[in-house]
Amino acid sequence: MTLEDESRLSFYKELTTINSKKNIILVQHIVSRELFVKKTLDIYSKPVYDQLLNTHINGIPNIIECIKDDRQLIIIEEYINGKTLSQEINEQGLFNEYKAYNIAVKLAHILVNLQSSIPPIIHRDIKPSNIIIDKNQQLYLIDFNAARHVNNNNYEDTRMLGTVYFAAPEQYGFGQSDERTDIYGFGATINYLMTGDKPGAGIAKCTYSYILKKCLMLDAINRYQSALELLNALKYISTNNSSAYKKYTSNSGSSMYPNNTGNIKDKIKNTENNIKNIILNNYNKYIKKEQLINSSWKKYLLPGFRSFNPAFCILAAIWYFLIIYMGCTLTVTSNNGISASSTEVIIYRIIVFLIFIAETLWFGNYLNIRRKLPGMKKINILSFLLMFVYGFILLFALVLLLALILTFLPIA
Repeated sequence: MTLEDESRLSFYKELTTINSKKNIILVQHIVSRELFVKKTLDIYSKPVYDQLLNTHINGIPNIIECIKDDRQLIIIEEYINGKTLSQEINEQGLFNEYKAYNIAVKLAHILVNLQSSIPPIIHRDIKPSNIIIDKNQQLYLIDFNAARHVNNNNYEDTRMLGTVYFAAPEQYGFGQSDERTDIYGFGATINYLMTGDKPGAGIAKCTYSYILKKCLMLDAINRYQSALELLNALKYISTNNSSAYKKYTSNSGSSMYPNNTGNIKDKIKNTENNIKNIILNNYNKYIKKEQLINSSWKKYLLPGFRSFNPAFCILAAIWYFLIIYMGCTLTVTSNNGISASSTEVIIYRIIVFLIFIAETLWFGNYLNIRRKLPGMKKINILSFLLMFVYGFILLFALVLLLALILTFLPIA
């Protein structure tokens, strides 16, 4: 820990211990007088906390400080004044299916936010004691000690983390945890709110039992494949069942779900939401595929060969053959029909070859080069337009290089 880090931490006065086993302390900023939570972590993912520090995600307490101290990580995060779901059950008893549905919708939104972040974050320890409801009935998912980024390169988890009964089977060495791991934790938590039993004791009898059953499938391939898919399933419950669900979803800020009244405006809005969901799903798939390629040896393969798709590989092979063929056979003549010198022809061939290869590597995003330039870090309309602008600049630079060489290089 540096002197600067120690200086920043000195602004937080320790008030009381919240959880001695987990080294969680309530602190107060000596200047602003605001309350915060200080955590000293032995198990953590520094990249995840760095991302949470630099990115605000709705439903996640803001990270104020993230300081490495030898092998531990010291976190100062937003203090959420509320009760965990475990405390709610202990004080008020089990939830009815409508109240549990309200929690389910809010929690699903938080998971969508996590899985839509770049890179996606998986929590891996979703359970009632890690979910807080504040006095405004806002839901927060806390305790990211076990969280990490999705890693598709490993066959199975290298470290078994999570809470028994709420953790998915793949967290115990039966596979690699990913977005679907949190789907299992979601199902186990919502089921527990209504039954007080662990998943093995049976699924709660409610209108959305089939949703919980699918969340709790042992094989991840049989669960919902993303939080967005899960949210759409919950949305169907809201639009096609009793007004009791609509009452709870409207109080939870879920008015984005249109009622199935047959109103044309509602149908249009529903269609718009479906289109947005499709776009977001495809976007997440693209990001996941891109991250998988760029984190393995495949990133060194030329564009067209990285996915190992036979059709793409054949088209890429034909394209590169044409580039090489054109670079080797290009002929150059002047305006009066006189053939250019052999040196000029070689220069033209090299520059033309470089132009086609450079443009191919650029538009094929070789080594993720596009994400390293200003305005290209996120995928949006601006980055799409800038892709062509940068491509034109690259083309112009190579043509200018050719002109300069032919102008200043003495050619016999």
